Amino acid sequence: MSRSDRANMDVGCPECNAIVTATVPPGPGIASDRDSNRLQGRDTVCHNCGHELELYYY
Repeated sequence: MSRSDRANMDVGCPECNAIVTATVPPGPGIASDRDSNRLQGRDTVCHNCGHELELYYY
C-alpha cells in the first residue's frame, strides 16, 4: 500500500543533539506480495552544526 502524503520526520543530530526535521517522500512500503522491497534514502543537513544525515526508508 502506498502513501500519497509526504511524511515529516524529526530526528536528533548525532553531533550536536539538535532536532532535524526532514521530509520523506512516499515510498511503496513493505508488501508481502512483492519480491523487491527496495530501501530508499535521502540526505539532509543539520542547520545547527552542518552535519550530514542519511535517512533510509521503505
